[in-house]
Amino acid sequence: MKAVTYRYSAAEKPTWMDQRNADCRRYDNEHGLAVTEVSDAAWDITNPGAPAYYGATGPGVDRSIKPDLHHIGGRALYRRPVLMPGEDLVDLELAHTAQTGPGLQVAAPGSGGATNRTAFTFGTSNATALVTREASRLFDILEAGIDVKEDSPLPGPEYHPLLVRALLTHASSWGAWEAQLRSDLGIPGRDARRKLSALLGYGKLDTSRLGVAATNRAVLVTGGRIGGNQRHTYELPLPPSLRSRAAWHRFTITLAYAVPTVGQLTRYRGAKVYFDTPDTKLAAGDRIEGEHFTVRRGSLQHEIVQGSRAMTFTDGDTFPIRVECMDDAQHLPKKKSVRYALVVSIETDEEISTSIHDEVRARLRQQTHQRAWERVRS
Repeated sequence: MKAVTYRYSAAEKPTWMDQRNADCRRYDNEHGLAVTEVSDAAWDITNPGAPAYYGATGPGVDRSIKPDLHHIGGRALYRRPVLMPGEDLVDLELAHTAQTGPGLQVAAPGSGGATNRTAFTFGTSNATALVTREASRLFDILEAGIDVKEDSPLPGPEYHPLLVRALLTHASSWGAWEAQLRSDLGIPGRDARRKLSALLGYGKLDTSRLGVAATNRAVLVTGGRIGGNQRHTYELPLPPSLRSRAAWHRFTITLAYAVPTVGQLTRYRGAKVYFDTPDTKLAAGDRIEGEHFTVRRGSLQHEIVQGSRAMTFTDGDTFPIRVECMDDAQHLPKKKSVRYALVVSIETDEEISTSIHDEVRARLRQQTHQRAWERVRS
């Protein structure tokens, strides 16, 4: 059970409290949540749908992105502090809400061997469990494979853990959090990406985008091994329905990799794998969200390019993604390689096109047939 709360007072309430209660009830109706009334003894200081204050923030090692993503962990309330004269700072304590909520309703030990007891909890462990469930569902999809002979097979099991990590992140974004936090925290535009990357990671996971197809979105997945000072180039076919149309569109690229670590150094990666900055001119858009240098500091790179300008390209043109590998904390031996998984998508609004998936799929099949024919000729 998921819940939002609003503050209740038996005394006269100010106007802003009425508005806050209305906002919470509207959020409840939109997201199918339960509303819990809370007395004045507790503080409900988290905006509906906003990041929880109990979650840790980044940056990670060597100023890398951490956390990777956010997910539902349960709503927390705080004890209303008593502010003494002359004090302007207080320590907040979490309120005990296991019996009344809010939070996530979970199974709990019962007295006398009862097996039907539940409690309301909150925390990052809850979020971890829910993300793990989504990850398990993705593993099932990857292990089932593709039955259509015309399509290329999915990468083998050795790439599935990396693919799952990439797919979870691929379905995440800052969304409305960016504008809200920039306003609340007074972050100037020039520092916004760097500071918000440490707070938000790659954003909130949207489970509705996991493991499902959409006619207005094409998602490509692949995996491979890359050696030091090598480059792998992938080509995403550009859908004709977006050519010369000034409409909203988005490219999303996510790369996850597993590399040997060097524990005694701050630069802990034995090698670094990354993709070049996306071609924003060809994409007719701009990079958004994660800060450019920060997204390359860990083992998970996630970048979004979106815009509303018209893309100019001819039939058969592609959007290139170049994956490279370089030495980092140590030299990668010639016989060693790094496993990686890559997820790329292109999408637009359904009102603009509902054929992107089929257009990209048809052109990928053409690429596969052409390469097979070239191998036969050689």
